Amino acid sequence: MKKVIFALSALAVVSSSAFAANSGDGTVKFTGEIVDAPCVISTDSQNQEVVLGQVKKTVFKAVGDKSVSKPFQIKLEDCDITSKTKVDVSFAGVADADNAKLVSVNTEAGAATGVGIGIYDNSNTAVDMNTGKSTTTLSAGQTVLYYTANYVATKAAVTTGYGNAEVDFNLTYN
Repeated sequence: MKKVIFALSALAVVSSSAFAANSGDGTVKFTGEIVDAPCVISTDSQNQEVVLGQVKKTVFKAVGDKSVSKPFQIKLEDCDITSKTKVDVSFAGVADADNAKLVSVNTEAGAATGVGIGIYDNSNTAVDMNTGKSTTTLSAGQTVLYYTANYVATKAAVTTGYGNAEVDFNLTYN
């Protein structure tokens, strides 16, 4: 009798694992960085997408004409201002060939031509691509850096297409 009970128990264990099907799998990717800085960049500010939207070609009648500005911000958290009280923010990316102060839109097939992207600080001062910076006084705890971006005509003739670009921002504490 003991042999029969043992055999049935073993069969139950084997059959239950045979019916346990894998429902899928995946990967968890962990990212982060340990820093020695007065503030940390909020996770929702590290990688952003600013949607400039669809803009009618007729908005750009002359070089320098701009689309409507779209806001974005960089949030700094856990700011300790005992040793450094200011932050310089610069933007690095591909500069427009016709106006090096602007970000160049990507040149892939289907891209718009004759426009770049301007970045402006909270006082509406242009932050020149690769050379300019904006300086902000830090606040204890949280500091929010406000910016806007828009398309800017770099040629009299603007063509339709995608106006995508990517820039990195860099923080230097003083």
